[in-house]
Amino acid sequence: MTYKCGLDFGTSNSAISITDTRTKQNVMIESDSSILYFANSRELSYAVGKEAIHEYVCSGMEGRLLKSVKTLLKQKDFQHTNIFGRKHTPSDLASYIITHLKQKAEAFLNHEIDEVVLGRPVIFSEDPEKEKIAVDRLIKAATNAGFKDIELLYEPIAAAFSYEVTLDKHERVLVADFGGGTSDFTVMDLGPDRIHAKDRKQDIIANGGVYIGGDLFDSETMWHKVTPLLGRGSKYQSYGKELEIPLAIHWELKKWERSFLLKESKLRRDLNNFYRSSGNNKRIHDLMTLIDHNLVYSLFQQIEKSKIDLSSCEETFVAFKNQTIDIKESMSLTEFSSFLKKEMETIEQYLISLLDKANLTPNDIDTVFLTGGSSSVVPINWLFERIFGKHKIRTGNNFNSIALGLSL
Repeated sequence: MTYKCGLDFGTSNSAISITDTRTKQNVMIESDSSILYFANSRELSYAVGKEAIHEYVCSGMEGRLLKSVKTLLKQKDFQHTNIFGRKHTPSDLASYIITHLKQKAEAFLNHEIDEVVLGRPVIFSEDPEKEKIAVDRLIKAATNAGFKDIELLYEPIAAAFSYEVTLDKHERVLVADFGGGTSDFTVMDLGPDRIHAKDRKQDIIANGGVYIGGDLFDSETMWHKVTPLLGRGSKYQSYGKELEIPLAIHWELKKWERSFLLKESKLRRDLNNFYRSSGNNKRIHDLMTLIDHNLVYSLFQQIEKSKIDLSSCEETFVAFKNQTIDIKESMSLTEFSSFLKKEMETIEQYLISLLDKANLTPNDIDTVFLTGGSSSVVPINWLFERIFGKHKIRTGNNFNSIALGLSL
């Protein structure tokens, strides 16, 4: 075989790449959303990625939609979930997405693929037991998908390899990979003099990561910008006292993948009383409508769109219209950045600590390579430009650079 397969199983997006080992040229690369949809059926019926979203919408938001499956791998106590009478383990769920991409690559090559270089985050968990559980589950998922020879490689190192093929001189590079669930960092020596070396361990100077990613950015926007429009902070009357609606139900809205649980919850039943006791507050009514009609995912899509808009403009709108809900609120880049202030401070502190442990300063870094689906978020770019200088920042294919590097 003259082809090598690399597979990046991500929190928000996943990708598969095929590279010709003789020419070091990529011959196929394809990505899709890491989303699963299960139809309400006695048989196992599921869809992945764009098809999953399409089927979910066409079903009238019925069935079960899952995202961020990768984050389940490290959850020790999460053994399985029941979906329409069937048990699915974290490895099962991951294998459905991996199989989906594997079949696309096999269709391209017109034969089965047994070998894969599979990406993994630098840190699944700081708990060694959970770390091992996550790695074992990832390998099991790839095995269930039909891979027989599986190599694991840190995702930012794979991204470094995809950047390295563009170099004509040696560089000390900080690779920053911003995904949906985590942000991973690697400092590595790269260059044409190293590209064919079989052992690259000595080139890796430092690596690590934090549990901050694009999903959290969307959640913070939901909390700060949207939940006040859905009754957060509203008052209701109880035994002659004016009280504020408990925050718990709005807190649950930050995780849309859990929102289907709200429909039959005590929190939802309490809203009926809050609505009546608030003088029929429309914002509380809109919240009830959002939950009852399974519209939380659709709302998050608009929040994500607004985040993407702010990568290329100074101001946008968070707009959502469905049933009785009609939201159209302006959001500036400055305002959005204020929502992420705590996350940016955490990333900065971690970066400085990572460099300090390697006896490095920002001046010792020749280039910063930003990649991953969340790397175009402007506050992230501002942070790296301030620490390292704008002239050092490089970008690549945000969604595919890791898969490309894995196959390289």
